[in-house]
Amino acid sequence: MENKHEELWDKYWKGETTLEEENMLFSEVEADQQGGSLKDFFSGIQAIRSEKPIAVQLPLPKQKYPWQKLAAVLLVFLTVTACWWGYKEYEQQQQEMAYQQVVEAMGKIQLNLRKGTSHLESMEKIKYLNSGVNWYDNNKNN
Repeated sequence: MENKHEELWDKYWKGETTLEEENMLFSEVEADQQGGSLKDFFSGIQAIRSEKPIAVQLPLPKQKYPWQKLAAVLLVFLTVTACWWGYKEYEQQQQEMAYQQVVEAMGKIQLNLRKGTSHLESMEKIKYLNSGVNWYDNNKNN
């Protein structure tokens, strides 16, 4: 029993005991009348274990540089403004590019229409070739 008792104390000082083993050790110390200073030591430990922790509110640290928040807000504002302005410029460039493409397409259409109408003019001239026979027949009868 004494050997087991000492093994428990060794485990306790190494920090390897369970709560049940610690309670058993402390109850033995309280029951022991001759403990003296050891009894005082363990009664102090029991008092510490029974105390409830209190919440400590630490004060918030003061900011050394309050202008940093203002600088951060200003930086965010400038970034958003620059992005918005850049996007508007991009939109305008895209509209101008689309306009130029439409003008170029219309120019090609106009060129092809001119080519087509010039071919039609030569077809108009060919159309009168057949009418010459009728004209000759009409003049012959006169």
